[in-house]
Amino acid sequence: MRIFFRRIFRLSLLLPWLIYMGAISVPVTLRRNRWSAIAGMAKMTKLWGRGLLRIFNIRLHVKGDLAGYDGGLVVSNHMGYVDIFVHAAVFGLRFAPKKEIRSWPVLGWYTSFIHPVWVDRSSRIKSQKTLEEFRETLEHKVPLIIYPEGTSTDGNTVLPFKTSSFELAASGNFDIQPILTVYRVPEGADTPCWFGDMELLPHLWRLVGIPSIDAEVYILPKITADGRTRKELAEVTCEAIRGAHEKHVQKKEPSEYV
Repeated sequence: MRIFFRRIFRLSLLLPWLIYMGAISVPVTLRRNRWSAIAGMAKMTKLWGRGLLRIFNIRLHVKGDLAGYDGGLVVSNHMGYVDIFVHAAVFGLRFAPKKEIRSWPVLGWYTSFIHPVWVDRSSRIKSQKTLEEFRETLEHKVPLIIYPEGTSTDGNTVLPFKTSSFELAASGNFDIQPILTVYRVPEGADTPCWFGDMELLPHLWRLVGIPSIDAEVYILPKITADGRTRKELAEVTCEAIRGAHEKHVQKKEPSEYV
């Protein structure tokens, strides 16, 4: 019964928060200058994300020198939509969701508010347009995050990275900021990870029932292009995140949050 009321309470907070954030974002998202609107909404996502963390009782722990991040391509392992709340709360970012999300009822319309880069891999030309939008985003000093595994996982592994997005760093000489994201929950609780064939609404129902989630974000050393190819950059970045994953997850270090 306690879990049921926890779920109802959190869901009752969720809708007003989303409406409030939508309302205060209107003057920003409708700015005449397109890049002023995009940069402004990237900053707004930090407030949006922190509010969602409060609602879901996700306790954020940033490990490493966040002050050292001064722009560049943020790259993380991926475990589902909770990552978006967490990473927004850390950096304030522009996201790159799959174009299919744009057609989702309500959520697709709401996501459009933050001016994401809609990723369309249906043709080489459209993929090239996505990379050009990525490039312009970083040239305008707007933080951008990608999840190059191409899918979400249960958090117990880091999949090989797809190389296409690293063409941006290789050709444009942009720095890469790798991060590792780890979730820890009380023993016996549901997972916050959304992966495989899980359906969204049943998973959200389980998520709002989790008593608390500790989200650890490890800020890893920057990676510079230094003349590397996109394949080399993808491999180096993947190995950096895998190394941190082995240290903090696979060795099953005990949680300090109890």
